[in-house]
Amino acid sequence: MFSDSLFLTIIVWIAILLGGFLFYFLVVQRAVKRFVHRPIPAFAARFIDTPIRRRFQQPKMVVDWIDIREGMWVLEVGPGPGTFTIEAAKRVGERGKFFAIDIQQDIISRLDARLQAERLMTVTTRVTSADNLPFPDRTFDRVFMVAVLGEIPDKHKAISEFKRVLKDDGLLAIGELLPDPDYPRQKTVIKWCNDANLELVNKHGNILHYLLTFKKTVSGSS
Repeated sequence: MFSDSLFLTIIVWIAILLGGFLFYFLVVQRAVKRFVHRPIPAFAARFIDTPIRRRFQQPKMVVDWIDIREGMWVLEVGPGPGTFTIEAAKRVGERGKFFAIDIQQDIISRLDARLQAERLMTVTTRVTSADNLPFPDRTFDRVFMVAVLGEIPDKHKAISEFKRVLKDDGLLAIGELLPDPDYPRQKTVIKWCNDANLELVNKHGNILHYLLTFKKTVSGSS
């Protein structure tokens, strides 16, 4: 059996490691990100789709919040390793259309490989920038991203693009989670979207992970 002193030592070291981890991601990385805007490296994408993440940010739950249904046209921005892509694409079915875009070819290549392994051939992937989308106006019923918006340098331009390709009755869904160093607070995301004439429809989750949905305002529907 462990002695009391050994047990206490282990607890202290766990606390130190956890504190160092949180300090690095919530302080150091956030400070760096204020001056250097870059997407997550492709090699690191595999580490963000973990059992721990899926336990408290379940893909099925998140897709339920986004309200993706059969036959919809859906755009996912920054799919990473496909954490939410697989579940969301299955929801739209063969009658719908699902597009996943990322600025990095390596990310898209890895996602394509996973989609093939899953035998999910209904997803169209493209390498493109979020602030210059290659889609016509009013194309999608849903546009969504999770832990992505904070990485985009020109957020206002990107949100305007999301609004442009969204149908007048469509929804924009933006999700975030800690300890992502790019994590913005809910009120910050709401302000960014309000600036683009998008109004909040619903809030889900908590401070650790949340998802906000927005729709076009009457004055901003054109």
